[in-house]
Amino acid sequence: MKRISILLAAVMMATVVMAQWTMEMYDQYTYADYTTYAPFNQSLESTDYDIDLLEAAVFYETNRQRALNGLSQLQFDYNLMVCAHNHSVDMVNLDFFSHTSPVEGKTSFTDRMRQVGYDRCWSAENIAYCAIESSYAETAKHLLNQWMNSSGHRANILNARYTHIGCGTACYLDGSFVYVKATQNFMEKK
Repeated sequence: MKRISILLAAVMMATVVMAQWTMEMYDQYTYADYTTYAPFNQSLESTDYDIDLLEAAVFYETNRQRALNGLSQLQFDYNLMVCAHNHSVDMVNLDFFSHTSPVEGKTSFTDRMRQVGYDRCWSAENIAYCAIESSYAETAKHLLNQWMNSSGHRANILNARYTHIGCGTACYLDGSFVYVKATQNFMEKK
């Protein structure tokens, strides 16, 4: 499924281009070889970027951190990705950075999980933001570095109980700089 979005930040606009990445491609790569898919090494443009590619890079870099710590790989989950993506978009469009959303019906992480069909499950959410780096892969590595240097976020990434993940991102312009707000949603599926 390809998503096209327009994200507004202040008076400047950044557009999301047609995805080179598709959901079916998650099983074709691992954290160890995903950058052999050349688009992951492309630079992120200040006005056009492939949101699906950036979200996939965050997924693979998360699994790299788990592998470095002797943990099993998380499986991609489409509904978790939708939940994470929508929260990132809301944070950009409504100019906030929090696990608590001002959007009615999506105030808490639990509310957002229910919206994608998950209720009463072992789950967690990480959020971060940063300026974009030289490529999709480098931006994902930067986000993971932030999370791994925060004890609570690191604990979520390295929780052996979690089996699935969805990553969501939204980019925005602030002056002449491009930033990304990112969300990771983790869940245990039995």
